[in-house]
Amino acid sequence: MPADMNRSVSFTLTADDYAAANKLHVLNIYRDRFRLAMIAAGVLLYALFIGSDYASGWSFGAFAGIVHLFAFLLLLLPFLSYFLFAPDMARKTFRKQKSLQQPLTWSWSEAGLRVASDSGEWLTPWEHYLKRAENAEMFLFYQAPRLFQIVPKRALTPEQMADLRGCADRVAG
Repeated sequence: MPADMNRSVSFTLTADDYAAANKLHVLNIYRDRFRLAMIAAGVLLYALFIGSDYASGWSFGAFAGIVHLFAFLLLLLPFLSYFLFAPDMARKTFRKQKSLQQPLTWSWSEAGLRVASDSGEWLTPWEHYLKRAENAEMFLFYQAPRLFQIVPKRALTPEQMADLRGCADRVAG
């Protein structure tokens, strides 16, 4: 670490930050190999159904219509989750959860992430994180499959982002 590197940032999360973090979380859910395999299997079964329906001269009638509607809705679910449900639910949660709206000071070192707020201060060692995720807007550090800490990149300089990544290299990506 350069001697002049500041390993501390202060910020207050916004509803947009929280929505972006939850969208990244949803994206990570659908990147899971099991879920991808299930989606691929569903698409394959649906393609086989369409082929069978076509080969029989479209004779499945009303049953086929119901299956097509159900399949369409299932295929649409990941997109709805990402673009509609996750941001909407995140914004509602943000409005209700006051602890998300208070100023935070984050600092990091080889030991872990330290968070300080009016509610207290705690250090989470890197070894306690299951994984991390990032996109253009966010870092997410997962302590459990659905429990993550959010560091918005808007609060960091490019040098701080690189340093934070370097410190967090022990966390599976």
